[in-house]
Amino acid sequence: MYVLTPQEKAAKKQLIAEAASKLFQKNDFNQISMAQIARESGVAKGTLFNYFKTKENIFMYLLLSGYQDYLTEVRQRFQKSKSITSWNDFAAFLLEQNHLLIRERPDLLRLNALRGPILEAAADREQTLAGREKLYEINQKLGQAIAARITLLSVKQASHLFIIQSAIISGLMNMMNLDEFHHDQLPVDFKGFQIDLEQEANQIMLFYLQGLQQKLEGAK
Repeated sequence: MYVLTPQEKAAKKQLIAEAASKLFQKNDFNQISMAQIARESGVAKGTLFNYFKTKENIFMYLLLSGYQDYLTEVRQRFQKSKSITSWNDFAAFLLEQNHLLIRERPDLLRLNALRGPILEAAADREQTLAGREKLYEINQKLGQAIAARITLLSVKQASHLFIIQSAIISGLMNMMNLDEFHHDQLPVDFKGFQIDLEQEANQIMLFYLQGLQQKLEGAK
């Protein structure tokens, strides 16, 4: 009986996750089944359960690995941008990351909205913990890279900015589309509830950064 190598197992796991991600781009979470994911990935349903016990486990994996990739990319972009030396330069860089997260990773933001109310209910605790530990490590490395150049910030403060970023965007997304119900337009005029996600996220982030800058400079 052939036994897969660790590398082959990792590749199979990634294949399944990518199939689920592809389905999520076109469907809501509750419209996707394990059988669909098995068909999309080309693996037997029994094999699928060897890697992920529940659908929630697959999407929790996608969420955590997605944020790991995102924060790694942010650190790489920051390290390549040697001209970022002042607070204003750094603020502009953060707003650009808002743009990239909102425009290039919308499914990651959708997944984040599912984390507490849906995914954690049936995701594997140990696998989730392992994913969060890796995410924390990557976030710390990002904070270290930023704090080494933007000396007003500590590593903890720099790392925390990306928690704030996620909270701002997720909070705004939660209040979007109040004129819809399950993707159907409601017969109402809710113009006062309309949100430009990127514009509002940038404005709130700027307010936060201005307050943080004043606090840190005042503490010197």
